Amino acid sequence: MLSLFDPKTTFLILLSVQTLHLLHHRLVKRHISFAEVASSSLLCVPLSGPVPAPLLMTAHLAMAAVQIVGSVWIKRLSPDWQRA
Repeated sequence: MLSLFDPKTTFLILLSVQTLHLLHHRLVKRHISFAEVASSSLLCVPLSGPVPAPLLMTAHLAMAAVQIVGSVWIKRLSPDWQRA
């Protein structure tokens, strides 16, 4: 499955999912969590750096999946702005 992608493609997938997920947090007035921080930190890793491409692509896709699950279950996983 990973052979269909390259690091640039998985980077763009994660960037797109992260953007939509953060917009979703804003629209439903929920706090962000460690997952969003980890995802944004992963986006700072250079694509042509010392990290092997398969590892980087797997991390991009895994964090995109975490963001999608977080959006589906956002009311269960994230506190709202009034409670915090």
